[in-house]
Amino acid sequence: MDDTSPDSGDHGDVGEHSSAGLMHAAVFEPALLTGELPGIGGQLRSCDDDFYVDEIPAYPPDGKAGGWLFLQLRKRGMSTEDAVRALARALGLGVGDIGFAGRKDRDAVSRQWISVPVQQAARLATVVIPDVELGPAHLHSHKLRTGHLHGNRFDIVVRELACVPEVAQAHAADKLARLHALGGLTNAYGPQRFGDGTRGLERGLAAMLGGRGGSRGNMTVAAGQAALFNLYLELRVRRGLLRRALVGDILKKTDTGGLFVCSDAGQDDERLAAGALVVTGPIYGSRTMSPPAGTPSGALEREVLDIVGVDDNALRSLGRAALGTRRPLQVPIGDPETSWVPLVADSALSAGMRLVFTLPAGSFATALCRELQLGPTDPLPIRGHDATSAAAP
Repeated sequence: MDDTSPDSGDHGDVGEHSSAGLMHAAVFEPALLTGELPGIGGQLRSCDDDFYVDEIPAYPPDGKAGGWLFLQLRKRGMSTEDAVRALARALGLGVGDIGFAGRKDRDAVSRQWISVPVQQAARLATVVIPDVELGPAHLHSHKLRTGHLHGNRFDIVVRELACVPEVAQAHAADKLARLHALGGLTNAYGPQRFGDGTRGLERGLAAMLGGRGGSRGNMTVAAGQAALFNLYLELRVRRGLLRRALVGDILKKTDTGGLFVCSDAGQDDERLAAGALVVTGPIYGSRTMSPPAGTPSGALEREVLDIVGVDDNALRSLGRAALGTRRPLQVPIGDPETSWVPLVADSALSAGMRLVFTLPAGSFATALCRELQLGPTDPLPIRGHDATSAAAP
């Protein structure tokens, strides 16, 4: 069985594409794993309620008096940053005084955990912010930090489908089964990570080329890192290497999360096929864990940098603001469910299909929607994939 099954469009040999064209494809039109199967078509985000995100925390509030309160923030039609800024103003705090684990989509309804100083307990009860609701506060011993979440549960309605309900659900079921057989969803960063599209991509790559790290968590640098990861992922998919180990690969154990360097590709291929391992790709930075020099995996990671023109000096210059890390090339789709949403009388909204599923922290729901929506002859892009912030750290 073909372990990658890129989409049915003829990508040709990678060398036939310009560097700019290859990068654009990797970021905005990445290869599909189910492109040979018919899609459901449709549109996302017909209204905010059609895209609901519920954060799954890494741990519950511990109830200890450590100076912080944990509470859930529910927002509609605004980014996490905008909601946090509004709450900070209402409480008379700096934005940095409020902790959150991940950024959630703007054009959506989402619920996520935040932390505020315990001294704000009384004022929280009086806060009124349009399109923001605050849940009960719980004592916790430390501030919530970026990345402190397990994942996200999505509840998404796709409307204006290309086929009747029974056919749409059958197509979705076929694609979900195919993705499961292929080891999961490709873990590409969605276009949301690049802000204003091509310009955001260009600024991100320029920051990587110039070694301009800036402040920790700089979103311009993060866009450049995401673009390079997507390019690495695209090359592996196109070359049939998504679920094949290369000597030197940094592999991740799916049960413990431990990382190790592949020294026997044949042996690790068996564990990849069994789902015990997943290949990781580089989030390039000043101290990224990298394959040993002289290995096939090391050569591939170097090829990505050479395509863009980023050298080692530029990476080192990023400093502590962009240390770099590893990211799995695939992620599991947790407990997917589909159901039909009928037309509501006196509503401008068409009928649609509800898709409910869980993804690990940092993964993009729109990547799964794109897999389900597109088929062998569908045009790109699908409408509704252009939110300005991601449901991810």
